[in-house]
Amino acid sequence: MSKTPFEKQRLQVNLVEQIEHEIALGHGASGDVLLAAIEQSVGFELDAPLRNVLPKFSSPAVSRRGRPSNPKGREDFALREVDARYSRLLRKHQEEAEQRRRLAAAAGDVLASAEPTPSELAYIEILKLKHIKRLFPSLDWLALRNKHSQWKNGHFHSADNHVDSEDFDAEIEWQFPAPQRRS
Repeated sequence: MSKTPFEKQRLQVNLVEQIEHEIALGHGASGDVLLAAIEQSVGFELDAPLRNVLPKFSSPAVSRRGRPSNPKGREDFALREVDARYSRLLRKHQEEAEQRRRLAAAAGDVLASAEPTPSELAYIEILKLKHIKRLFPSLDWLALRNKHSQWKNGHFHSADNHVDSEDFDAEIEWQFPAPQRRS
């Protein structure tokens, strides 16, 4: 067994560089880490009053100025417009599909089964609008359909579905309901 103390067996961590790295990543630094960095750079332990005050401070995380790039309010207004346009476009594409079926039946032809649904056509047409494309640049028609459906059914904002409970057991029961037993 080695007689060298454990503190001398491990490499020293430069806490100032570690704090700079954490801040560059956008994380904050706690007061305890700041105290340890100061003591490491000075080379001795600070006085007790200063040691008691420093842990109460922290270096905040780097935050960007302004609002988030895609606030939920703007999405709400866009989805309200999507909802209004979708119902009109769906009726239009359903009427067109019905008319194509009637013409095919009158001519004795059979329509191709790979034809897009009226709902798909309506969402594709909505996504072609410039201001909708700007709000939802990476969505295809399926993702827009799912987002629209969540918005219509009230499951869009997670804050509305959050239950803040001090009773930990009740929180677990709410998050993971017990399976129903059959008698």
